[in-house]
Amino acid sequence: MSEPREWYVLLHVAGPAIEPEQNVFEHPGIGEHFAFLQRRSAAGELVAAGPFADVRGHGMTVLEVASADEATRLATEDDLAVVNGVLSVQVRPWRVVMSR
Repeated sequence: MSEPREWYVLLHVAGPAIEPEQNVFEHPGIGEHFAFLQRRSAAGELVAAGPFADVRGHGMTVLEVASADEATRLATEDDLAVVNGVLSVQVRPWRVVMSR
């Protein structure tokens, strides 16, 4: 078993720029979220990302970064879909005690 470590879960839901019946994945601003994920992947920080299968417009991203402050900064400042209200995000620390 490996030593416990902390990853950060970014829980995403449709933001205030999305109308109640609008599909967040059809909004032109969602491309900014995909660009954010690409940047985090290129930086070696992205563990996993994707939508939830049971709730339309909700999803999760897992980052491995140095601190909660860094995860929050990235989630709220680097993801322009969040900045522009296409998505709202909640950042949660996740203490990983087991993984592959």
